[in-house]
Amino acid sequence: MRERTESKSPFCPKFMNMTSIKAATSKLRTLPLADAAIGGALCAIAAVVASIVASGHSWKTLVPLVFTLVLLLNARLFGMRAGLVGTVLAALVFAGWLFGPVGSLQVASDSARANLGWMLLIGVGFSFLFAPPTSGFRRH
Repeated sequence: MRERTESKSPFCPKFMNMTSIKAATSKLRTLPLADAAIGGALCAIAAVVASIVASGHSWKTLVPLVFTLVLLLNARLFGMRAGLVGTVLAALVFAGWLFGPVGSLQVASDSARANLGWMLLIGVGFSFLFAPPTSGFRRH
């Protein structure tokens, strides 16, 4: 005779077993991490493009403040984790490649350093305030 594999837990219905529950929870855990990785990578790429476009111009110190719109869109589409990761990666890209000394995380200009700080503050705030309740691009 064929044995039935039923869950012994009083919280699980009889048609579900523990292996299917574990598989479903592992899938749910990886989706937000994938969304955070995708959103962070897109923010980093956008920061590199913005750094290339703004290098050598007099308005390059304003780039982090304008970039907050990208951070808002990232948090709105991909969720809170992606917004936080994207904010940090964008700040590192701007400090390393846009502001002097290039190749170092030190920022010599006071106004550029202040604008990076404001971008970090606004980006973290946007990540918490504007992320959808069911964070992630692939909502159910």
